[in-house]
Amino acid sequence: MSATATAPVTVPRPSLSDGMGWRVGVSIVSVFGLASFVLLYLAFWASSYNWIQNTVVVLVSGLIFVAANGAAWASWGMRRARQVSP
Repeated sequence: MSATATAPVTVPRPSLSDGMGWRVGVSIVSVFGLASFVLLYLAFWASSYNWIQNTVVVLVSGLIFVAANGAAWASWGMRRARQVSP
């Protein structure tokens, strides 16, 4: 048996677009989910509440939308900032 030297294995560094697919998917689904919820809420359930309660429900659903998208994109943004800054 002869000993042969093997080249060191290099692992490619992930590009900035790695992992964006599921984040884009979350963003698209959450936009349609928010729009569907608001339309269904206003069409079927809003009549039993006053305008202040309806406004609160819509605002809270908007905050949940922002939180879901923020959680999905925060790690990508922090990784990008780490790669770009010196």
